[in-house]
Amino acid sequence: MNYIIALLLLALSSSLACAEVTIPISCDNVTKISVDQIKSSDLNIIIEKDPYVYFITLWLNQESATKYNKAAAKSIITAVKPDGTYVIKNPILLLTPLGVIKSDAPYQTTINSRQLILFMKTKKKALKAAQKVCPKIKPKVFFLYDHLEEQRLKEKKE
Repeated sequence: MNYIIALLLLALSSSLACAEVTIPISCDNVTKISVDQIKSSDLNIIIEKDPYVYFITLWLNQESATKYNKAAAKSIITAVKPDGTYVIKNPILLLTPLGVIKSDAPYQTTINSRQLILFMKTKKKALKAAQKVCPKIKPKVFFLYDHLEEQRLKEKKE
């Protein structure tokens, strides 16, 4: 009986430790948005059918950045890698006027003094999430590997 109680307490404590913080966000909190592309292997989120991950950077106004950092501090999980380095993980859900946004890599979400960064597996999902945050702001986009592939194909034709 004690064994079962111990298992239940362990399950409860681990689920609380992984709880995400929900942050309401809108155009009032964001000054600009960018969507960029990186290799999925850079984040250890290898996607076989698509080798890229798209990250959304929300540039926050100072007041919102301070408020969100305080809220996000509640969800910080610190992990130690086998080589002894520390990794800070910060699972966050964004509540926008058009719905909820959750990063495809919730433990890779980053928030700092001016930015909140989320990762999405597809370009379409990243652009849709950016528009959910603030439809009035057109995100700056730069898809490096798509650009390099276009250049390579262009040179090949010449």
